[in-house]
Order: sequence, then structure tokens, then C-alpha cells
Amino acid sequence: MAAASINFRKSGIAVRDDIIASQTRAWQSLAAPGTWWTGAERVAIAREVRAARRTDLPPAIVDAVHRIVTDPGRLSRRWADEVKADGTSDAHLVELVSVVCTAMLIDGFARAIGADAPPLPQPVAGEPSRRRPAEAIDEGYFVPTIPYAIGSRPELGLYEPNAFVPNVGRGLSLVPAAVRSARDLMLAHYMKYEQVVTDWEPRDRPITRSQMELVASRTSAKNDCFY
Repeated sequence: MAAASINFRKSGIAVRDDIIASQTRAWQSLAAPGTWWTGAERVAIAREVRAARRTDLPPAIVDAVHRIVTDPGRLSRRWADEVKADGTSDAHLVELVSVVCTAMLIDGFARAIGADAPPLPQPVAGEPSRRRPAEAIDEGYFVPTIPYAIGSRPELGLYEPNAFVPNVGRGLSLVPAAVRSARDLMLAHYMKYEQVVTDWEPRDRPITRSQMELVASRTSAKNDCFY
């Protein structure tokens, strides 16, 4: 494992500075103690993401990480309930999903440009904060979430005010730090939620909005992420 820094110089492809910066921040955050998992546990989860790409375990013994990585189309409420019934809290599950998705994004980006996946970061010592947001309630999803009207208040600053924030933007809100990390990555790799439902056209990107959406929709389809 290595220090939490990322670069793609060896790939020969010029990667935008904001993308590298957001991935480095995500790598640093992944290595640090989270809300419910320690830094060592979070890095171990990321390691399992990579193992899931190279293994062919029978479905009966595929754990939560492998299911998210290799078979996301079959994630269901029943699956989430089984994970929780096995001793994993709903908040632990949310943070696990966040770590898995972060590792998949960074590894997937490297794979897409023909670069080697960056070494996993060195875990940072310390204990998780174990802070469960009192604002999270049962809105009928797999896990409790923080409603938009509450999460967009200045004191929380979890969602963009007066913006379109779909369920996927609130799905990790039982662990607010996970929402902030996902939003940071989304801003560099895609756009703000408030821009998604507008005719916003990027002025600082080398491709057009239509080209961005083509890449985004193709990526979503490849990952069984349907809207």
C-alpha cells in the first residue's frame, strides 16, 4: 500500500487536475477512520472490491462487497435485510456501499484510460466517530435517509439548496460524510445535481454536454444502473 495520492502520468493521457484532486481526496478519505468503520477496515473493503474482479465464488458464499461489485442488478430489500440480520447495522452497510463505490470509480477510471489501478492507500489509525444523524428517518427505502427539506438546511449543508436531488443523491445520507464524498467526486467527473435537469453546457470541459451524457448513459448501462 502507498500514500493516498493518485496520478496517471504513466498512462500518457492528460487527466484534468480536478479529477485527480477529487480522486486523491476520496483516497485519503477512504484510508481514514469513517463513521462506522476504521481506516484499516475501509481499506480492507476496498481490497475486496479488487478481489471480486478476479474471483468466481459460488453465489451462496458471495458476501455483500462481491454482490455490489459483480451483481448489482440483484440488490434488493431482501438482500439488505439479510445483511443486517447477519449483524451488520444499517449505517455500517451504507458506509460499506460508499467505500465500495469509491474504489470502483477510481479503479474503473484507471481501467478506462488504460492505466494501472493506483495502490491502495495506507490506513490511518483512529476510531470511527460512530455518529448517527438524528435527522435520518424511514422514508420507505432500504435504510433510513435524511429528507431533502432537512438535509438542504445550512446547518447540515448535505444537499444543494433549491436543487434537484434524486433518491440516489440521498441514499447514503445515513452517513453524511459519504454523501459529501460522493458529491465531490460527482462534481469533478460529471456535474452538479442542479445542472442535471437543465440545459447546462460545460465551458471548462473538452467535450460537450451531449458527449458527457453519452459516456454517462453507457457507463450506467454497463453497471446495471438504470433510470
